[in-house]
Amino acid sequence: MTISDTHFDAIIIGSGTSAYYAATGLLKANRRIAIIDELPFGGTCALRGCQPKKYLIANAEAVANAQHLIGKGIEAAPRTDWKALQALKNEFLEGRSEEDLKSWQEDGVTTFRHRATLTGPNEVTLDDARKLTANHLILATGSSPRPTDIPGSEHIHISDDFLSLAELPKHITFIGGGYISFEFAHAAIRAGAQVTLLHRSTRPLNGFDPDMVDVVLAASREAGIEILLEEEPVSVEKTGASYLVKTTTAHTIETDFIVSATGRLPNLSVLKGDTGNVAHGPKGIEVNDYLQSTTNSAVYAIGDCASHGLMLATVADDHGKIAARNILEGNTTPVDHRVVPSAVFTIPTLATVGLTEDQAKAQGLDFRIKHGSPTAWPSSKRIGETHAAFKVLIDNKTDLILGAHLVRHNAAEVINLFALAIAYKVPAKDIANFLWAYPTSTSDIKSMV
Repeated sequence: MTISDTHFDAIIIGSGTSAYYAATGLLKANRRIAIIDELPFGGTCALRGCQPKKYLIANAEAVANAQHLIGKGIEAAPRTDWKALQALKNEFLEGRSEEDLKSWQEDGVTTFRHRATLTGPNEVTLDDARKLTANHLILATGSSPRPTDIPGSEHIHISDDFLSLAELPKHITFIGGGYISFEFAHAAIRAGAQVTLLHRSTRPLNGFDPDMVDVVLAASREAGIEILLEEEPVSVEKTGASYLVKTTTAHTIETDFIVSATGRLPNLSVLKGDTGNVAHGPKGIEVNDYLQSTTNSAVYAIGDCASHGLMLATVADDHGKIAARNILEGNTTPVDHRVVPSAVFTIPTLATVGLTEDQAKAQGLDFRIKHGSPTAWPSSKRIGETHAAFKVLIDNKTDLILGAHLVRHNAAEVINLFALAIAYKVPAKDIANFLWAYPTSTSDIKSMV
């Protein structure tokens, strides 16, 4: 290969959604780009996370919605056909990676299906010893499941394995009380499995409003999920076709499949050897407000591997756009993620945006709280919803929304309207007086403010 073959305006390592938006921005400016990924092109969200997960969640919601109406207009709930569900999900995934790869190549991107390591400030070495250089390196390497290091950990699986199960085990144990465990626990219980969930502290779903989490816990337990708080596994032992999980309180759980979902860590394998002069820590690659490495001006880090921002697909997408703009324009656009809605796809859905009650109090703000349960409202009664709640924080001086926290059907959709209200400073009185389409989940926000 000649120098012109191995030097680029930008090299992007990783091929997920953050990489997509970074590459798209640079391609519009006619920059010469290379994308490197050792895994199939497309990234975690499209291939191993958000999108395939929603196939399982949508099925679980359909089953749960019918279950909630048994005796109220529905005679019997449907049953999940796990193999058919997996076939539907796999139909979505079939050929996606190859299509992405072909699309990039047609757009003029040079692609490498290799493992890459930074071996200099502007240099990348592939696992076949080829060296590539670029004016800018964009690290979009994502994150990886936090490993579990206990005796018998070789029997423990990660979320990718659960997503691709050909057959549903009779009993599944989830380790960790974050959104991945809770979402998959709800998918599994509605599909007919028995489910146990272990969490090491008294408060799962950390970061969400505690009152809303309590509603999720009540709904989860009523659905049949066994939730054991202040419990951690200390060992796993195979016994015949099943496994014995022993916990910190000497509890023993017999199970058929174990999934560890105790969080994700930035994937920093690209920095192996630390020869690229890129500072990094437990939160990822250390970047400034422009997503530029604090120690190597040629490097930008975006998405889950960066120290700036939450590990959310929407944040990663925005990172990609911002990094491309800053490379082209010279650091003109800082990251601004003050308003980022998020959701946990349990049944009912948990959603949040803005400040929590504790955060607002810590800032000494003068605010009022609208807190209640909509289970007596027609929108809940007509679908048999018995677990639901809302909490909205409103500034007393400005009448602006400070934060919104919801647990109910369609909460993931409604939270986006609260996010818009916060971002564009729409007063609560204007939300209450707006002529929303009625009767809808959206129109209920009038009663929440």
